Amino acid sequence: MPMRVGFIQFRRQMLEQQLSETMDVFPTLGIEKAILIGDFVSGDISPSSTLDFIFVHDTDRPFGRRADFFSYHLDAQVGMTYQVYTPEEFDQLQETLPALYSACKQGRVVFDA
Repeated sequence: MPMRVGFIQFRRQMLEQQLSETMDVFPTLGIEKAILIGDFVSGDISPSSTLDFIFVHDTDRPFGRRADFFSYHLDAQVGMTYQVYTPEEFDQLQETLPALYSACKQGRVVFDA
């Protein structure tokens, strides 16, 4: 399917604006660290590109339910995904969990309290 010229640039601008607005509320949500990963960091923007984050957040929720808190509190005009680790998990797993290791090396820290 043909794509309109300039749509990728428009999508990039949408993502940049959403990132800026979202980062403003990180401190109020108790986020200790936010790492941006995915298409936006790699520059491979497509019509379906989202803002993808790894958050370090002190929580007692089970791993599979942690993103719910952020889905509720972050009002997004573009798609956003979250992987949420406690500070202890992040410290232990960032060097041993291959996906997290790769994300930390290739991602961009956008917030560090």
